[in-house]
Amino acid sequence: MLVAQRQEYEELYYPSEIEKQQSQPASRPKKVSKPKAKPGRRLLHLAMIMIGFGICAFTVARYAMIAQNQQEILELEKTLEKQQSIQEYMKLELAARGNLKKIEEYAKNELEMDYPDDDQILFVELPDMDTNKEEDAPTHAEQKEDLWSKILGLLD
Repeated sequence: MLVAQRQEYEELYYPSEIEKQQSQPASRPKKVSKPKAKPGRRLLHLAMIMIGFGICAFTVARYAMIAQNQQEILELEKTLEKQQSIQEYMKLELAARGNLKKIEEYAKNELEMDYPDDDQILFVELPDMDTNKEEDAPTHAEQKEDLWSKILGLLD
């Protein structure tokens, strides 16, 4: 076993400049503490958030109004279509009635037709109708039986 001499270690040792620079640990930069936000800044940030939320809400509300107006337009278009079909029907009805007058004039003038005189009219009496039609008509149950008998007859 080797034993080192004590004298060498007891002497004072002064490191050189290069050794001093290498041996020093790298110093970390100190964190600069940020100043706390002032109450005025917080209010400004809160106001900006509220304004952004308000703009978004307004946009959504406008889209809802547009959708509602679109539904109303569709309903009004259906109503308009219905009214136009009724108007066309009324025009046809008016044209048909107008044509009857033309036909009457044509019959009187061209064909020399006229309404009948009183002596040309003959009244005919019809026999009295029985009010007991319900007794003569087959009942609903009998009609069903007849239907079933016809179907069974076809199957046999």
